Formats: sequence, structure tokens, C-alpha cells
Amino acid sequence: MNMNDKEPRRRWNRRSSDFAAWGENATPENGSAANTSHRAARSRRSILRFLGTATLCNREPIQVTAEFRERLAAACRASAVTFTIFALLVFSGQNVLPVAWIGNVFAISVLKPTLGGTIISAKDVFVPMIPVAMISWAITVALGLLETEIYRILLPFVVMVASLVIFLCPWHYLTSKNLMLLIFYLVVASPLSLRNGPDSSSLHAKEDLGAWFVPALIATCSTGLAVSLLVHIIMIKAPRPTTATRQVITLARQVNRETNRLLISLTKYIQSIGKFSDVARQSRTLIDFHVKRRRRIIQSLDEHLPAMWLENKLRISTGVNVDAMEAFVTCAKKQQKHAELVHAATTQTLLGENFTSQDSNVREVKTKLSLNLGFAIEKLALEYNKSESVYFFLDASKEDRELVINELEHSMDAYLEAMRQAISDAETLLLNEPDASRSTTGSLIRARVTFLALFSFIHELHDVMTTMKENSDEIASGPEPIIKQFMSCLKMKWLWKNTSKRRLAIKTAIGLSLASLWISFPYLNGYLAYPNSVWVGVTVASISLEKTGSTFTKALDRLWGTMIAAAYTLFIGKVFHVTNAIAKLLSLTLITGISTLLTNPDRPYASRYTATSVGSILYGSFDNKMEVDDYVPIRIMLIFVGVVTFLFVELLIFPRSSRTIVQAQTVQLFEDLEQFFYQSSKTCASISSVCGRSTDSDNTQVDPDPLWMLRHGHKAVDVTSSLADAITAVKKTFALMKEELRPGLMEPSLGLNVSLDAVGYERLLSEGENIIVQLDLLVVTLQSLVGYYGHLSKAHPVRDLHWPSLLSASILRIAQQLSEICDEFRLVFPHGVFRPGASDITLIIEGVSKFRHFAQIRLSILADFEDRHATYLNNIAQSGEGVRYTPGFRLTLALSASAILGAAERLQNCGRSLERIVQTFPLEDAKPSQYTGQTTTTIPIGDNES
Repeated sequence: MNMNDKEPRRRWNRRSSDFAAWGENATPENGSAANTSHRAARSRRSILRFLGTATLCNREPIQVTAEFRERLAAACRASAVTFTIFALLVFSGQNVLPVAWIGNVFAISVLKPTLGGTIISAKDVFVPMIPVAMISWAITVALGLLETEIYRILLPFVVMVASLVIFLCPWHYLTSKNLMLLIFYLVVASPLSLRNGPDSSSLHAKEDLGAWFVPALIATCSTGLAVSLLVHIIMIKAPRPTTATRQVITLARQVNRETNRLLISLTKYIQSIGKFSDVARQSRTLIDFHVKRRRRIIQSLDEHLPAMWLENKLRISTGVNVDAMEAFVTCAKKQQKHAELVHAATTQTLLGENFTSQDSNVREVKTKLSLNLGFAIEKLALEYNKSESVYFFLDASKEDRELVINELEHSMDAYLEAMRQAISDAETLLLNEPDASRSTTGSLIRARVTFLALFSFIHELHDVMTTMKENSDEIASGPEPIIKQFMSCLKMKWLWKNTSKRRLAIKTAIGLSLASLWISFPYLNGYLAYPNSVWVGVTVASISLEKTGSTFTKALDRLWGTMIAAAYTLFIGKVFHVTNAIAKLLSLTLITGISTLLTNPDRPYASRYTATSVGSILYGSFDNKMEVDDYVPIRIMLIFVGVVTFLFVELLIFPRSSRTIVQAQTVQLFEDLEQFFYQSSKTCASISSVCGRSTDSDNTQVDPDPLWMLRHGHKAVDVTSSLADAITAVKKTFALMKEELRPGLMEPSLGLNVSLDAVGYERLLSEGENIIVQLDLLVVTLQSLVGYYGHLSKAHPVRDLHWPSLLSASILRIAQQLSEICDEFRLVFPHGVFRPGASDITLIIEGVSKFRHFAQIRLSILADFEDRHATYLNNIAQSGEGVRYTPGFRLTLALSASAILGAAERLQNCGRSLERIVQTFPLEDAKPSQYTGQTTTTIPIGDNES
């Protein structure tokens, strides 16, 4: 039977309930008949057997993932913290440690997934809390000696000054500034908020918090911090402790595994190119997967390093070489740059490059490369994996470490020799064949970049191992003395010159001053908000952030959290009696666990505030001798007033749109890139004039190691100030754009500005990051070329090929195209902001479409390199001995060509992202065209006679 006659079959029969697979003998078509025919038999089965064998019951509809386990563990920790805090503080009567819900707020705020992370967060809160509370206490005592009227007048000014001081203070321990301002406001404003209740006209205090309220408040907060640490400490001896050290070791092993699989995939790719195209394509897919996954794991690993270091310093986690783990992470981060280069060279073909299946010359060249490098790269991958395991994951002896270093060096030398032989054999095939040398240029460029990136990847590990061997006997220096640290803190400059910090401090000061009017005005404090008027200021101090979008989102999250907590509290109040302390405690524990379990990672504040608000409402009403039903409306009203107050300051008094900044930096980025490419072209054009040695003998100092100039020599070459300023401007513009994008997406859409397209701008940022990588690579290659030309003799044959002129012309093409694009943007965006309104949408599309011209530029650049490569091979054939220059020089040329072509490709992709963004611009008003009465066509058809 012919295979083409075989009809396709259904591989999965899915039920209509959740579209999961049915059993072998049940399908959606015959399921009803099957149920009818076997109904009598099924009725005789037991319940237990039915649950074990029935089709709809023996398959789980959900999959328990690692994320769910992490969420469940976090929910259990948060619930345990809440239960312990309220059990300790509430059932003790709160005589010594009052306001138990504040301790819960602090505990939930500092609770992290690991012990080390929680210690860092607790330290960042506890260390500045002591001086802030003491200063607040002194100010409160001084204000308490004054008359109530004077207290009311001074309070707004006191909190204004305090806001400026806290947010502009450069003390490095003062990181939780919102929390410190909250403590200051509670201490200073609470005594005045309890004066002049609705039934009193006296100017004296109706209630007194007590002389030792501030120390008791500090003790309550400290108890919350201690409980959050205790939850992790009791897990130290468990089979799966929640230490950062264990997490780092787990992630490090994952990085090791991904690296091993990446090298295996790369080995399979090299061994199959030119011979087995299907295997090569599969290997490219695996390379893409492992590079990206490795990048994500390294980011997570880097975040846990400070916590691991602190655990080791406190002797919490022993038996782990922290220095080795830090060296491993540092090495992995450096290697990732080379891994990204491998990824780009193997998974992305150059535009205009001939494919293996289309060109026999390309196939033969790739086959030569594969035959020479197949075994060498396999040996290199095995030695790398062994060396990394011995140095970082095994308790190996000094002799074993020295042995693996020697074996790794031998495999690197063998790979380097195989790489040179592979290029030599491949070019031997192309001699006297100009067409073949042109068609294989793209493949040889990518092959050289792959060789160089892999060798650099392995060399990073070799450098780390060598450094660890040399520094193994050195004694680490201890920390600076406390007095020296204190003196250095006094010399820090305040943050007033930082525009963003200054704006945050001023707007917070004004917002908190307005919020304090609810305490200063007797009517607002006594008749509308008593005794909870502090909640307006507490809300302002909590939601104040630098970016408008972040502030708006946090304000909405606080409102939603308050509403959910209020509804839950009212429900608990109706179901259980107010004196049932056990029910309240269990209810608090339950809502904390549920809120933590359902936390949105992008907006965690809503869930965290919901969990803490229930306790503040239940026990806050009890502390103020109010019923929950009476307390909840006042609480909601005051939270709402606080949110409206600060949003009034944020949006009207200090308007700042992250959305507008992103739109402005979008246009500015391409203008900065234009300047960079112009400066790069000028620098590259001047390389040929670099004076070399006067003798004709080769400088063999750089010959043995092709990475000598790229790794070390280029550092001695200074780029021009114009080029350095240009790349700095590009990075600064991109960093600002990246920083403002997320707040810009969260800003409220009021119709005053077009909304940002999240997908389009995220793709634009991704391409921008890749462009910056190519720019850095281009600068390094230009520095290396300057260094190589400084080592070449004046009569060296390579100077006749004028490679720098070719590179300069290629870069200039990109700069000229960017200049044309920016000129067009100047016409359609006269205000320098990428948004509609200033010109017709058609003109905007026409301007953005000019990015498509980069495809033609990429083709022309590759064609020029093909011609120059053919000229080079022709010189080899004519001279008989070949053009004499170092392999490192040729690798540098390939790397620079790859960087130029990669930047052009990324710029073309930027145009696609901009096209998507323009698609989200609002529709224009369709104006009816006026009828002129003309019926003749404007396009000539055939011959027209006059």
C-alpha cells in the first residue's frame, strides 16, 4: 500500500468538558452509546473501583507545577507569620506591645522566599527604624509641650520637612523610605489625632498614648521582624530548608546542566553541518532554547547571591564555598555574552547568504569545517564539563584541580589548531573559484564568529580557574571599621541634585502636608475621621513612588485591597461574635494564606495589603473601641481620601508622564544611533593610517592566541572621545526608555495621550538591547583593528586590501539611512514625540517604512564583503604563499562584519516594531471629499492625442 494513500488518523480523542484525552475505547462520537450499553455493568461497580478506573476520573484535570508549590509554600509561611504574631501580641493583652497589626504589616513586608533574603529585608527596616523612631519621639515630646493649637499649626510643616529629609537622605541603609516615613508620621501625628473628639470642646488631650508608646511600637515592629525570621529558622534542619544557599546551589547546578546541554547541542550542530541538514536544524533549535533558559537561570541566581553571602557570614549555612559560588556566577555572566554570540551565529543566517541545499560549494565548505572540528569540539565540551564540575561542585583535591586545568588547556589548544586547519582546508577549496568564494562568504563569517565565541566561552572558565588557583592562599580583608563607615556616610552628598529624587521628595512633602490637615483641622479630625484621621497620611506615605504609573497602580491596588479586606471583615463580624478571638485569629490566618497564594507577581501589593488590612480593621476597631460595622466605612473613606489627595498632587501639581518620555526617547534613540554610526565610520576610516613597524618581519607575539587582541590588547587602545560620547548617549537614552516603559504602561488612559502598545514597545526594547550588544562588539573590534594595524609593518600586504575602508563604508551606509529616517521623523513628529496628531497617519507610515531599506543595505554590505573575500583568495592564489597576517586579525574582521550586519538587521526589526505601534494609533476623522465634477482619470491610458 502506498504511503500517500494512507488516511490521517485521530491521535487524541478529546472530551468536550476540558478537552483532555478520553480513554482508548471512548470517543465524543460513540461516548453516549458506550455509556448506554454498559450502564448496567457500571451500576454494579463499587465506588472505589469506579474512581480508580472510570475514564473521567482517572486523569487529573490539573497539573501541579513548581510555581504552585512555591506559591503554596509562600502562603504557608505568611499564614504562620500572621498566626504567630497575633497569637503572641493579642492574647498577651497588648499591655506591653500595643498595636499588634503594625507588627504583622512589618512582618509580611519583609518576608521573602529565603532566609537570607528575609534577613536583608529585616535589616533594611530595623537599622533605620531605630534612629527614625527616636528622632520622631523627640519631636513628639517637644510638640506635646506646646498648646494644641500650635501643635495643629506646626504639624503640616513638620511632616513636610521630615519627608524632604527622609527621601533626600543618602544613607545607604535608608532603603525602605516609605516605611520610615510611615513610622515618623504615626509617631508624630497620632497624639494629636486623639485630641478633641466629637463630644469634647477642650483644648487638652482627650486620650494619651502613654509616655512609652514609641519604644513599645518599636518592640511590636521588631517582634514582627523576628517572627518572619523565625519561620525560616525553624526550617534550617528540614530536608528542604528555605536558605538562599540551598537555592543558589540548586540554580548553579541548573546552569551547569544547561551549559552542558548547550555544548552538546553545539557539538551536534558542528558535526552535522554540510552533511545532515535536519540534524543541524534541530541542533539550532536546541541552541536557541538552552541559551535563553540559561540566561533566565543566571538572572535568578545573581539575585540570590547577596542573601547567600549573608547566610555564610552569619554561619547559618556551612560547608559551602561561597567564594567559589560567586566566582561561578561571575564566570557564568561573562560566558552568557559569548553564548548569545554563539546563538546569533548559529541560529540566524545572513540576508543573502546561500543555503546548504542550494549551493554545492557551501555544502563542501561546511563539510570541511565539520570534519576538522567535530572531534575537537566534542573533546572540548567533555573537558569543560569535567573542569566545571571539579572546581565548583565536587570536593576535589589540589592535584585533581591541576589535572583538569591541564587537560582543559590541551583540549583548547587542540580546538584552536583544528579551527585553523578547518579554515585553511575550506579556503583551499575556494582558490581560483571567484563565484565559490563569494557564495561562501556569509557561511565563513558565521563560522568564524562561532569559533571565536565558543573559544571565548571556554576561556572564561579557564581564567576563573586560574585565578582561583592563584588566590587560594590569600586572606580576605575584613570589613571597614564602624567609625570609618560612619565618617564616610557623613561625606555623602544629598540627593537634591537628582531630579527624580527631588521631585519625589517635594511631591511627598506636599501630599503628606495636605493629608495632615485632617488632623490639624478640628472639624475634620473630630467630626469626620475621629479617631482614625492618621489613615489619610498613612495612605499618602505608603503609595508615594517616583513614577506616575507606579503610583497610580499602587493607589488602585490599595483601594481594591481595602475593599476586599473590608468585605471579608464584615463577613467575619456577622458570622462570629466580636469576642470570639479564636475565630478572628483563624480567619486572619486563612485570608493571609489565600491572598498570598493568589498573588499577582506583577502587582503583589494588592494581595499583601489585603492580607494585612484584615488584621488592622479587626483589631484597629477593637483598639479604638468601635464596632467593626462602624469602623469599616470610616476606614474606606479615609483610604479613598488619601488616594485622591496624593493623585491630585501627582497628576495636577507635579505632572510627569512616563508615557511621553518613552515616546520621546523612541525618536531620540535613532538620532543617537545615527551619531554613533557616523563616529564609528570616521574611526574606522582612520585605522588604515595607523603607523606600524618599519620592518617587514611579522610580529609573532599576537600570532599564537587569536584572542590576544580581542581579550587584552584592545584595552590599551583608546577610542575617540566623540565615539565614547556617542555610545554613552545611546545607552543612556535606551536605559531611560527601558526604565519608563513599565510605569508608562500603567499610567491611566484619560484620552490626553495615546496609550502605549505593550507588545510593540517590548519588542522594540528587545531589539534595542541586541543593538547595544552589537555596538559594544563593534567598538571592541575597532579597538582591536587599531591594535593589529599598529603591529603590522607598513609594507604588509594586508594593507593593500583596505579592510578598514570597506568597514567604514558599510557603517556609513547605516548612518546615512538613519539620517534619512530621522529627517523624516522630524517632519512627521515636529515635537520629537512618537505619537499621532502632528501629521497625517499616512506620512507616519511612510516614514516608518524607511526601516525596510535596511534589507537592501544588508545585502549590499554582504556583497561588498563577498567581493573583498574573493580578492583576498585571489591574492593567495597569485602569491603562492598567501597573505601573511594573524588568524586573530581575520577573526576580528569576521566579528566586525557580523556586528555591522547584526546591527542593520536589528534596526530593520525595529521598523517592524514601530509599524506595529503605529497600528495602535487612533483612527483619524474621515473628512468627506468635495466633488469637483471631474470625470477624467489622472493616470494616462494608452496614447493621448492633443
